[in-house]
Amino acid sequence: MAEELDITLSVEKRPVADIDVSTLCQQFEDSVDDSQQERELSEQCRDYYAGDQLTDAELDALAKRGQPPVISNRIAPKIDALIGYERKRRTDPKAYPRTPKHEDEAQSITDALRFVCEENKFDDVRTHVAETMFIEGLGAAKVAAKVVNGRPEVDIQWVPWDRFYRDPHSRMRDFSDATYLGEVLWMDEAEVLRMFPGSDDVIESCYASGVDMGDTFDDRPSIQWGDRKRHRVRVLQHRFRHKGEWWTTTFCKGGYLRDPQPSPYVDENGERQCDLIATSAYIDRENRRYGIVKRMLSPQDEINKRRSKALHLLNSRKIIAEKGSVDSVYTARREAARPDGYLEVNPDMRFEFVDEQQLVAGQFSLLQESKNEIDASGVNPAIEGDAQAPSGRAQQMLVQAGLSEMSGVFDALQSWSWEVYRQVWYRVRQYWTDARWVRVTDDERNLRWVGINQPITRGEVVKMQAMEAQQPLPPGLLESPEMQEVVGVRNKLTELDVDIILEDGPDTVTVQAEQFKALVDLKRADPSAIPTEAIIKASDLRNKDEIMKLLEQQVPPQVQAQMQAMQQALQQMQGQLQEAEQKAADKRFENMIDAMKLQLDREKLREKTADDLADNEREDYRAETDRMQAVNSMQPEQPPQGGFLMPEENQGGQVQ
Repeated sequence: MAEELDITLSVEKRPVADIDVSTLCQQFEDSVDDSQQERELSEQCRDYYAGDQLTDAELDALAKRGQPPVISNRIAPKIDALIGYERKRRTDPKAYPRTPKHEDEAQSITDALRFVCEENKFDDVRTHVAETMFIEGLGAAKVAAKVVNGRPEVDIQWVPWDRFYRDPHSRMRDFSDATYLGEVLWMDEAEVLRMFPGSDDVIESCYASGVDMGDTFDDRPSIQWGDRKRHRVRVLQHRFRHKGEWWTTTFCKGGYLRDPQPSPYVDENGERQCDLIATSAYIDRENRRYGIVKRMLSPQDEINKRRSKALHLLNSRKIIAEKGSVDSVYTARREAARPDGYLEVNPDMRFEFVDEQQLVAGQFSLLQESKNEIDASGVNPAIEGDAQAPSGRAQQMLVQAGLSEMSGVFDALQSWSWEVYRQVWYRVRQYWTDARWVRVTDDERNLRWVGINQPITRGEVVKMQAMEAQQPLPPGLLESPEMQEVVGVRNKLTELDVDIILEDGPDTVTVQAEQFKALVDLKRADPSAIPTEAIIKASDLRNKDEIMKLLEQQVPPQVQAQMQAMQQALQQMQGQLQEAEQKAADKRFENMIDAMKLQLDREKLREKTADDLADNEREDYRAETDRMQAVNSMQPEQPPQGGFLMPEENQGGQVQ
């Protein structure tokens, strides 16, 4: 649950200023009296934007005439077009270091500022301020601090124009010369007693009748300083300069609800800051603030009057007749007004209708001129999408021409945004004293966290030094108690010295568009002459910084070409090697086949040789056998050694 920060506790003990509440009440009354005409004009501009453009007397006249009220609201589309263009021109804060030693920490401050703006939906606050600038002529917001879950957080709140009052003698567009600024709040009595205990008598005094100061700052629905029936009172949060510095207090008609105290918000030099930041569109010689709608009021009135008059002329007819030409004048007028009316006139009497087509045509001509006048003032029709430009380039030129006279208003809005960012940095620097993590979503694909005021232990320092030296750490060293000692703080905001600037949003200036087109043409003519990075930098692409980072991580085109050529050469060499290996394999296979054939021939030869040897041996054996048989047949038979003769066997197997 978020609670308002008790700003009286965030400043040193100082004596309360001896200022009577009547003095501050008089400042508020002076502001109301001097700005009465300005506030009435602002209310009229808001009514015209909403389409409430006819007075009660005009509505009664149309009702008596039987004619419906016709309003051609040409103001609302123009203001809506400007609000849409403001959304396209939104900018982001960026911190730049003032000294080289804070270069790394500057990005952390940028992340912190963008985190605060995201958490407070600052884009919506800026749009509200822009809308009230365009219509009423001024816008305001406050950058304060509040406690959320026991921790101080930065709070950005929009202040409606009819709740903002200021020093009427201020002449600067941003009220930098104002001696007091304030905000009007209507609160329930119970809520006031809860926030400011013991203020019963002060609240009771608010129910007394007071001076009439108009109804701009009244509650909705309108009441005075207090509503006894609903128990609501008007409370003023007042900021004023006292002895050269800003003070703040809260009071109502009956007295102080919180005594005047120095402003709790300080800058980097300790100077008191006002948490209410305002700006205005235009200022007249009487210091009255007004917006763009004021210039369109007169043409808008003429459009409504001309159109209503032309419609009345078309629906009515004038008659010139002699007395007695008709029996009943009432009947004749009624029938003449009807599209199928029938009239009987007496003979030889003058009775004729007056032709007013020229008057009707003149009214329509002046009506068109009024439309052209309001279209040409303030905003070019191209911004509204009305212009039929032949190309996007021509459309862009029309937009820039229409916005040329709006440059002062948008510059004031940008200066106001810068001041808000600067005050946010002061609050962050002053109140973010504890360690915390900030979520950063600048990358659409990744979510990262940034540490603020993070303590640095001795173990982290030793580990970092070891990593830089590429040396291993002894086991258990980081777990020792000495390594848990805090020796420093990383991203300590109170010691950082930076400048807060605004990053340009999507820029569609004609000169830039021409440069971008020229670069694209050169790129097409000679792709190698213009690097891709130059094209991306000159474009208005969203997240082009992330695209540049991705390109920086890639290999340069020259190196890429060399690597590609080397890869192709390597592939070619690999192909040649494979082909050589294939050829070598084929040769080895052929040699293997030849060797096998040779071996086969050798085996065949060996087998043939063996067969030939075997045949020769057989032939020798037969020859030897034949020779021995021949020798045996030529010699006598010799008796065996032993002295007796063995008997021969006959065919019968008997011995003879």
